[in-house]
Amino acid sequence: MNDQEKSYALHEQHFDQYSKGGVRERIAQSWFTEGTIAYTQARQRDGISDPMLLAYPGASWVTVGDGRYGSDAHYLGTKGATALATDISDALLKEGAEIGYIQAFKKENAEKLSFEDGSFDFVLCKESYHHFPRPMKALYEMLRVAKKGIILLEPVDPYVYQNVVQAMFRGLIAGLNRLGIFKLLLGRDINRATYEEVGNYVYKVSKREMEKIALGLNYPVVAFRGINIYHLQGSEKVDAKKFSKGTFIVSVMTGLLNLLSWLRIAEPQLLAVVLFKEMPNATCLEQLKKDGYQVVMLPRNPYW
Repeated sequence: MNDQEKSYALHEQHFDQYSKGGVRERIAQSWFTEGTIAYTQARQRDGISDPMLLAYPGASWVTVGDGRYGSDAHYLGTKGATALATDISDALLKEGAEIGYIQAFKKENAEKLSFEDGSFDFVLCKESYHHFPRPMKALYEMLRVAKKGIILLEPVDPYVYQNVVQAMFRGLIAGLNRLGIFKLLLGRDINRATYEEVGNYVYKVSKREMEKIALGLNYPVVAFRGINIYHLQGSEKVDAKKFSKGTFIVSVMTGLLNLLSWLRIAEPQLLAVVLFKEMPNATCLEQLKKDGYQVVMLPRNPYW
């Protein structure tokens, strides 16, 4: 078994502990608890697909890396879309189907999808791309099976600077890290390269990287939207509507992150990316801008 296959196996086994009888079953059940901070933040993440859902009613969708009961496909379904949920593990997908949470699912490896070219109008991959052992291969697989485009939501690479201020800010963070400040406050250093227990390097994205991919494939449009969502440990148990220490911390930290982004000192934590394989319709373009997306019209290759 090579390193990629080993990582695939570890990823597949990961959700077993959250399934019925697993040691983390109670945590998995908390994902359904409405009104918590975690649930509210999850709905905020789901909203990245809304412009495409509104502009293309009846479009076909497939979700990739949707192992949490198919929650991404579930959201698309609540908006009237037809969605197939996929993940390298079908442990929780089976349970999701049994309780009617999702309508259809399939066990799939994102890096070698079994579908024909252009099988779906849209592909949604939400906070899973950075877990893949070979993410670039998965990206091209998703583009291959999509007709209109793909939507990603992923952590931003903080080492791709948009201006001098960001470079200086990152330098300050690095200096504090060397002094052991973050080790003292957070219990860990900030590492330029991080890895997960299941064996993969945590792959973060940037606007420029995604724009270059679209340019290389002669795609007409790419859209970006930055999002800050502060993660609080145990947020699946904190009521989002009641004032508490948890809600206060999330409110303050999210506000601070939004301020840093607004001042262009730091990029948002998460980047929503839409790579369009064909020119989106006018409704979609209008809705993207309304929802805060930066829509970039790309030059076309004059030699194609």
